[in-house]
Amino acid sequence: MKSAPQLYLLDGSSYIYRAFYGVRDLASSGGMPVNAILGFTRMLLDLLQEYRPDYLAVVLDPPREATFRREIYPPYKAHRDAMPADLVSQLPYIRKILQALNIPALEAPGFEADDVIATMARRYTAERIQVTVVTGDKDLLQVVGDGISLLDTMKNLRSGPQEVLDRFGVPAELVPDVLGLAGDTSDNIPGVPGIGEKTAAELVRRFGSLEGVLKWISLVNGKQRRENLRLHADQARLSKTLATVRYDVPLELPLADLQRRTPNLPLLIPLLRELEFAALEIAFTPPPAGVVEIYCDGSGRDSGPGGYGVILRYGESEKELSGFEPVATSQRMELIAAIRGLEALHKPKRVRVFSDSQYLVRGMGEWLQGWMRTGRLVTPDALKNQDLWQQLAALSADHEICWEWVRGHDGHPFNERCDRLAKRAAETGMRVIEEGVRAAQQAKEREKQENIIPLPVAPSQLAPFRVAAETAYEADGDGQLLLC
Repeated sequence: MKSAPQLYLLDGSSYIYRAFYGVRDLASSGGMPVNAILGFTRMLLDLLQEYRPDYLAVVLDPPREATFRREIYPPYKAHRDAMPADLVSQLPYIRKILQALNIPALEAPGFEADDVIATMARRYTAERIQVTVVTGDKDLLQVVGDGISLLDTMKNLRSGPQEVLDRFGVPAELVPDVLGLAGDTSDNIPGVPGIGEKTAAELVRRFGSLEGVLKWISLVNGKQRRENLRLHADQARLSKTLATVRYDVPLELPLADLQRRTPNLPLLIPLLRELEFAALEIAFTPPPAGVVEIYCDGSGRDSGPGGYGVILRYGESEKELSGFEPVATSQRMELIAAIRGLEALHKPKRVRVFSDSQYLVRGMGEWLQGWMRTGRLVTPDALKNQDLWQQLAALSADHEICWEWVRGHDGHPFNERCDRLAKRAAETGMRVIEEGVRAAQQAKEREKQENIIPLPVAPSQLAPFRVAAETAYEADGDGQLLLC
């Protein structure tokens, strides 16, 4: 069954500020600050590669002074410092990056990004689109519901209805009621003095809503709390209005306008060169015509499972491979990664293999011919990891290959991705092994119980018993990939 199309709505301000403060003191050779531009683009690239949305939009905020919330409550967000000058100068370039990536940048006069996101999320969910809101802002948890989840990429945390309930103690639709009572210091929303988020959640759960709390103030525990609620009832209602996202933003945008498109490389590459983002230029520059690029990395240790990660690029196509071995060293996993990449090619090709393993690159580029001349490649036990070197030699004979070393963990986009794939695969292997050990122990315990000879007892009616269902684990899906 085909899964529903995926729309990702990215809170631009959240990403931009995280990028600005996450990457500091970075400037071009001409002295122009570029830290926010680089951090934002990297985060956006990671999102595209990790989740591969069908539709995507970045939603931006207007100046805070130009929103309806500021009109009804002038102190709203007034305590926040002005945007740093070093960040202001980078915003036009962030817009240029989005334009070159063919990603829509949306905003609506008078409304915040949260309102635009909420309106679009509800509209497209009604069209059976799965919507993911990408932000670190807890206030947007109120939009979570059937078909809408919130993703915090910094914490690698996806929140659905249960996570909202765990976080606030109430369903998503009641989050504004909690914030109306507790306020929100980050947005300068006042709430009711003396009522924190935990107490607010307890009150909303008990009375059903903010209005329910205000209706039954006489039943609220604590004399001072009751008095504060009476004195600040209108302030609580105002606070809820400020905290509630709008679903009626007048922004008509066909879903087709949000469909993911390939970057405009003639516009993007010169822009990346102007900003001196060499690593990002590599990420977006396709391989030469007729050449397959294979990036590979391995992760392993003597005492546990090892993983591999591979990225294959051909023209505008890109595929990922990953898997694990129950026990493998780092060196073996580096070789296995290259083997899996070459196995994915089903006819002779011109190939460039990139790895941060000098063991692999020098072995195939410098040492292999010597091993073949001296017979070490075929003499039993004459060569460490001989079985894998033999496989690589056989696979390499089918292609015209250039082996190239890249500096690992130095911002290289494909090396870092392969490293993540490899480590994730190794972690999966560890879980599978642990589950297998537990299953074996449980089976051993059951066998021990079955071998116990029971003492004779008086006949009695047999009680019903439950049979534990067997758990089927997915096999290691290395698979062969028809890439080209």
